[in-house]
Amino acid sequence: MQPSAICILLGSLQLSAMDFSELETDRLILRAISPDDRFAIFENYSDPDVAGWFFDQPYTRIEQADQIIQEFIQKSLAGKGLTWAIILKESGEFLGTCSYENFAVGQRGEIGFDLAKVHWGHGYMSEALGAIIAYGFRLLDLYTIEAHTYSNNSRARQLLEKLGFKVVTITEDSHCYTLSREDWIQTRT
Repeated sequence: MQPSAICILLGSLQLSAMDFSELETDRLILRAISPDDRFAIFENYSDPDVAGWFFDQPYTRIEQADQIIQEFIQKSLAGKGLTWAIILKESGEFLGTCSYENFAVGQRGEIGFDLAKVHWGHGYMSEALGAIIAYGFRLLDLYTIEAHTYSNNSRARQLLEKLGFKVVTITEDSHCYTLSREDWIQTRT
């Protein structure tokens, strides 16, 4: 059975993978991650400039991509995460991923994201995160969205601030950001 045909029970809210898998922006399609994404995931996570923000070492074997895809799918099936593949509409090219983890419907959620280096600086991640933030506040009924990044990841920090996130905690090597539903609504009016 394909992940897109499976229902996920999130608190009192039931979502099918179809409900979350297809988000669309002006330039992007966000769809559920699938095993077919293995080569693109491997390419992104084998790039030290991308992988360095998430892993001790870049990927060296395609099986590592298979494993993380299965982890994404299992979290989704368990109602503990939602991971979208970011696809460029124009070409169908896989750009990266964005996700919710550590979330509870009607409460809070945490976003994560990665993007192939060749696509940095084109506004794709801002567009993708804007879509999943709206999804989180509107469909998951979240009241707060969090994001964590390394303090030296200035690109991620600038992106989060551009999207309206505010720093709430700074440690020696990381920044924790939050965006409340109220602040998000205010920035949209």
